[in-house]
Amino acid sequence: MVIRLLCLLLAALSAHSALRDDVSIRRDTYGIPHILGRTEEAASFGLGYAQAEDHATEIARRLVAARGQAHQSFDGDIENDFRLLRFHNPEAAAAAYRSLSGLYRKIIDAYVAGVNHYVRQHRASLPAWVPEFTGADILAATRAGAVLAAASTAALPTEDGSNAFALHGSRTVSGKPILLGNPHLQWNALYWEAHVTVPGKINFYGSTLPGIPVLRAGFNDRLGWVTTNNAPDLVDVFEFPLDPKRPGHYLFEGKSLPLRSHTVRIGGQERTYHDAHIGPVLRLDRTRVFAVKSAGLDAIRYYEAFYRLAKTKNLAEFRKVLDRNLSPTSNITYADADGYIFYIWNARLPRRPDDGTDYRKPVPGEKKYIWTRFHPVRELPQMMNPRGGYVMNSNDAPWFTNLEDPLDPARFPSYVERGELRMRSQVILRLLRGGERFSLEDIWRLKSTNQVLLADRVKAGLIAATRPHPDLRDAAGVLEQWDNHVNTDSRGAVLFAAFADRYLARTKTPYETPWEPARPIDTPAGIGDPEAALTSLREAVEEVRKAYGSLDVAWGEVHRFRFRGHDLPADGAKGAHGVYRVMGFGEAEDGKRVAGWGPSAAGPLTGSGDAWVLTVEFTQPVRAYSVVAYGQTTNPESPHCCDQIALFARRQLRKAWFTEEEIRANLEREYRP
Repeated sequence: MVIRLLCLLLAALSAHSALRDDVSIRRDTYGIPHILGRTEEAASFGLGYAQAEDHATEIARRLVAARGQAHQSFDGDIENDFRLLRFHNPEAAAAAYRSLSGLYRKIIDAYVAGVNHYVRQHRASLPAWVPEFTGADILAATRAGAVLAAASTAALPTEDGSNAFALHGSRTVSGKPILLGNPHLQWNALYWEAHVTVPGKINFYGSTLPGIPVLRAGFNDRLGWVTTNNAPDLVDVFEFPLDPKRPGHYLFEGKSLPLRSHTVRIGGQERTYHDAHIGPVLRLDRTRVFAVKSAGLDAIRYYEAFYRLAKTKNLAEFRKVLDRNLSPTSNITYADADGYIFYIWNARLPRRPDDGTDYRKPVPGEKKYIWTRFHPVRELPQMMNPRGGYVMNSNDAPWFTNLEDPLDPARFPSYVERGELRMRSQVILRLLRGGERFSLEDIWRLKSTNQVLLADRVKAGLIAATRPHPDLRDAAGVLEQWDNHVNTDSRGAVLFAAFADRYLARTKTPYETPWEPARPIDTPAGIGDPEAALTSLREAVEEVRKAYGSLDVAWGEVHRFRFRGHDLPADGAKGAHGVYRVMGFGEAEDGKRVAGWGPSAAGPLTGSGDAWVLTVEFTQPVRAYSVVAYGQTTNPESPHCCDQIALFARRQLRKAWFTEEEIRANLEREYRP
């Protein structure tokens, strides 16, 4: 047995040596790894190694957490561990890994081998709890998000989201399509750029997150895509009656079925959970059992979809990959060198009876409601080369992706995402509609607009409401002089933001005119609750005066980008205020609102929203620009920790070097793992 294990170890080391010899990592002057492999497995090994160089501990946190071992390993969230073990995450991932074959298994095995190679090399400098990983850990991390969604079906929406749009060549100066991607997550999500090349196989530049073995958005020399969060209903809770004659059983279609139980022990705590035949039990009372079924739990090859998309060369190939229905969520916005732009509200959407049932509530545990099939991708909302020459999405439902050629919700099941067009989407739609042609440089100007659409809609009514109230005269004067933007030098924005937060939270009727589908980019508007508005403004005045001494303090004096060696004025604000450059800030000890590191990169990264921005023009060769606000690495000793924040603060991008000539001209170092 010992000899057999030794032989296996030697075989693995020999395989790793071959992968190391077949890959080269070329870091450019911003630290972006351009990974050149002789094989796809070697390139994936290099990707794993390079990612670990920049974020080893963060990769470990995420993969260990997906095992349900965060609490015992690094004092992580014990409740999260219980949720993952309640849903059998490690076991399900291990079973799925055993069933994998072909290229994707080779890709994730090689990625993990690259990470493990780095861990072995740097064992002494890494936390003791950092283990080595397996391909099953990647699948566990893939499944973990679906577990948390299924376990928390009443989770509230957050500011996490994204912006994306694509312009047809008829709307660009060059006549070639242009793509913009701008995802919004908590900054501690840590977007990370890379470029993977295997001659004749793949040549893709884009971004991903630590612990993910593929690039999730970006471009090759023929096409590109970006994603924005959508909200497909992938989870249903089914209600079954308990069998009054048999304890521990429930009734389904006239049959008595047993509840299976399992016990989870973590950190001295012990909890017993139950499973029904369709999935885990969320709640059990004296007469009923509520069990959950999620389309996401089985979408374990989610990241394989991104890898296959990166290898496609045209829209037909791209759509063929989508047709495999590997990806459970996300809007996809696409452009290519052949002149196509494309949008799809993508989802692994269960096919349900569209009979008026409210699937947001528990559904009767009857066979007709317990879905077993999914809508084919061709049945999902989508559009290609629409009138007006643009598609866009900023996390709203798909119906107003294009104002000239809107999608009709009546053509789709009622359980496809609905909802109004929020102000952040309205901002960019107002800029894109019409016939103006844009250059690639213009796209960053559009992306960087700091207009506060909420102020355009309610400020006049708010000022009018203050006129009978002398105590609000100064506040009204400051707001009247404000330019309705959140640029660094905007005065009045701090006061308005404090007002808006209170007002929107205080009243259920904030607008005099609610949003109307017939006027999608002109509504809502007006002050709907004057008394709540006046109370909110008084509170805002008190807060701003107390904190900053002046009602007209500049936005950038209060809001800061703080990193090692940098303390810069910040712009951007909440998407809920109708701002396209979404930024969220944490409160610092000195009362400032801050996005960035603490005193050192060893502390937590605060902030949210804008972080990775990509613009691509499909000329030949492709032209692309990008920025990662917090830099390429969390390693405080690296020159690339925080080296892009000055660009980001100035609302500038850097060239995304893609051709071999560009890479060689901007090479910092080249090495093998």
